[in-house]
Amino acid sequence: MWKSLSAAVIGPEQARAAHRQVLLRHPCIVSGIEQMHRANPVTDPNDDEAPIFLLSAGWRSGSTLLQRLIMSDSRVLIWGEPYDECGMIQALADSMKAFRADWPPAEYYYDGTPPADLSGNWIANLFPSLEDLRKGHRAFFDTMFSKPAKRGGAARWGIKEVRLGSEHALYLRWLYPKAKFIFLYRNPLDAYRSYARYGRSWYDIFPNKPMFTPTAFGTHWRQLMQGYLRDAKKLDALLVRYEDLIGERPPLEEIDAYLGIRMNHSVLGAKVGSSERGGEKARVSALEKWLLRRAVSPMAKGLGYDW
Repeated sequence: MWKSLSAAVIGPEQARAAHRQVLLRHPCIVSGIEQMHRANPVTDPNDDEAPIFLLSAGWRSGSTLLQRLIMSDSRVLIWGEPYDECGMIQALADSMKAFRADWPPAEYYYDGTPPADLSGNWIANLFPSLEDLRKGHRAFFDTMFSKPAKRGGAARWGIKEVRLGSEHALYLRWLYPKAKFIFLYRNPLDAYRSYARYGRSWYDIFPNKPMFTPTAFGTHWRQLMQGYLRDAKKLDALLVRYEDLIGERPPLEEIDAYLGIRMNHSVLGAKVGSSERGGEKARVSALEKWLLRRAVSPMAKGLGYDW
């Protein structure tokens, strides 16, 4: 009687035990991508598509400045946070979490049997191949970003984003093995002070992930930076500090060489739109500063950002 009541309220013990085992494996985007690589290695030597993904550790870190610099090479179009609040790239990458060694079972995959011969078989679970799944994900990006860029005359395309972490970069690398990644970051206090000028009303993903507080802003910055520093080598990514970018010796030649482009370096000195360099800065209260420091510690101090 008790077992029946328990199962009705919290589920069968066997199912709950299996769920506990699954959670112990810490399923995530990275583990799913690794499983996909094992189950369906990507081997296409003729795939030369090399998009540029400029990922910034949050807002107001110089990503638009660097986007403009990269696009000063007329062959390149970098989309700016396309449909940002929709979280489309995050959602597609999140779907990778489900893939693990025992799922999907091999018998789920369609083996090419003519449809007329399948009606007498067990077909409740009938999946396209993993290669078809990857092509479907890739088709979204090719249709959404590559084709319109090329219609506009660009030979290469890319995306500038302030919301994507290294796990999303690994997903993008799975789709585009020759992609290039730049991870850009800035002193989080300066970034937050600049962000505060705009009313602190932006979203990571609408409507459930607002960035209204210094804690939310700082946590977002810290989590992105943890991934950037951890996975930069694995992704062959270039890490760029905003302070270096606007400093006396900006790493422009290094960026050119890494991306295989030729930027117009004079763009660096041109103020466009909402650039705040040398302009008005918002006041950050002592409480906001304390909350921000708590959210970014100890990562910020380790990077030399201390206040």
